[in-house]
Amino acid sequence: MDIEYKDLTLEHLGTRRQRPMYMSAFPKFRKEMGTKDYPMNPHGYTKYFLEEIDKWINSHEHIKYIGLDTFDRRDAILGTTHQLDELHMLHGKNICTFKGEYKYHRRLTDYKVKQIKHYKEIQYKDVMVVSYPSCITTGYHKDFDKLLDYCALLEVPIHIDGAWFGQCRNFEFDVRHPAIRSISVSLSKALGMGSQRIGIRYYRSSELPVPPGPIQIMNDFCYANVSDMWIGVKMMEHFGPDVWWKNYGDFYSKVCKDFGLGETDSIHVGWDKEGDQAGVRTAMRMLIDGIYDERGTDKGLNEVEIADIKKTEESWEVN
Repeated sequence: MDIEYKDLTLEHLGTRRQRPMYMSAFPKFRKEMGTKDYPMNPHGYTKYFLEEIDKWINSHEHIKYIGLDTFDRRDAILGTTHQLDELHMLHGKNICTFKGEYKYHRRLTDYKVKQIKHYKEIQYKDVMVVSYPSCITTGYHKDFDKLLDYCALLEVPIHIDGAWFGQCRNFEFDVRHPAIRSISVSLSKALGMGSQRIGIRYYRSSELPVPPGPIQIMNDFCYANVSDMWIGVKMMEHFGPDVWWKNYGDFYSKVCKDFGLGETDSIHVGWDKEGDQAGVRTAMRMLIDGIYDERGTDKGLNEVEIADIKKTEESWEVN
């Protein structure tokens, strides 16, 4: 499509589904990778990958998790959804999330997952799963410290979905609170590796044994995805931490100003006049790559995604 940045309008933003940021440098780098450094000892590579992604996470400046060293077990995961899959498999109807959380929870439960608006709705035997930085606020939750203490009092474990780590800013969170059982971080949104699906799960196994779920089995039996771990290591080495805010923060501010959006703390969305998130991927890619990315617009949605959005809206009306 022959279109320039000056031609873009609000219709070119993703308002129905906000795509994570992406740029041509990501697939170009992967395409040009040689295989001479491909790991010769695949069973031993998981340990190396976990060390490297831990270094990458801890070297970020715009966003920080403090106290990751207090988690004594670390596992490779197939993206943060791998941890969500396991939690739903192990805990079923006990899973609890905030209303407006990652839609995956609703998709897994036929839109019946327990959703709350306030932390005091959490009950004994619930298992709290929360994105942090939040996919609802793009950063902090109000009274999150009170939520942590409340869950500790009820002996409700908290599992942190860190999918947005690496694309957010102005966020610093101490993860040493005893209510927090696990934290999962992937490379999907930070480095455009959604198709590779690789990441790390931090777990406090000393306080409670790791449940015999697929993540433990995959790691204990060395069934991890070595090829994607290897690509991930190369991507982290090449692009480093804070890739978006270090290099494209000014572009983000320009897009928000040009389209009348309020800035958020996530590089891929802005606040529209109604206080909802609007995706800025198409406009950002026009500035970064000089190309029109229709996938970032509402026209880029497929039939399944459109149906999913409709079902989500219907479920909210009922609840």
